[in-house]
Amino acid sequence: MIDAFVEGVRSIVQVCHLVIIAPVASTILAARGRWQAAAGAVTGVVLGGWFFTTNRFGNITDTQLRITATLLIVAVVSLGFPGLFRREHPRWTAGVGDVVGSPVATFGIVALVATMVTQWWRPCVGEELGSILTRGPRDPWGQFLPSAGFMLGIATPLILLGLVFAAVRPKEAVTDTLAWVGSGLTLVLATSVIAGQHGEIVSRLFQWSQ
Repeated sequence: MIDAFVEGVRSIVQVCHLVIIAPVASTILAARGRWQAAAGAVTGVVLGGWFFTTNRFGNITDTQLRITATLLIVAVVSLGFPGLFRREHPRWTAGVGDVVGSPVATFGIVALVATMVTQWWRPCVGEELGSILTRGPRDPWGQFLPSAGFMLGIATPLILLGLVFAAVRPKEAVTDTLAWVGSGLTLVLATSVIAGQHGEIVSRLFQWSQ
């Protein structure tokens, strides 16, 4: 597990991992950096990575890509927009915000997003990850810890993002601005996937990683 974690950390510089890190980090921003969002993100990346490396769901189809991208839009709208529009529509956002803004809901929504987005991944394979991918389909439980170690490694930026929010505790105006940015970036990425650009995005990221 330690070797896999180290390889995951070292591979952060490979931009092919951005297909996971970018939308999940943007979702954390949409959730205003709450620690439940960061915890859910890391949990989802680890769980989704295990699903991916053990081929639990097979190769994701274009239809499944579009469904998960649509769910991503719903999740980000649920997390980000009630807070952003609370001044203009206080009555509507109060009810919605109380539900989706609860700690449990925030954790669950972001964990679901991270689990789904990890299935979009086309990894740059090193020695440890190659071994996990080879053994995973035949021995999924035996590869859980190595897979978790690797995914924790590439999730390090998400952990750091959560720690920065916890340490700095930015003002409400700052978190609102970051929520707008995070929501916007996630919506753009999800819309591009729905439009059929996932293959092009992954191909470009993989080329840049070479």
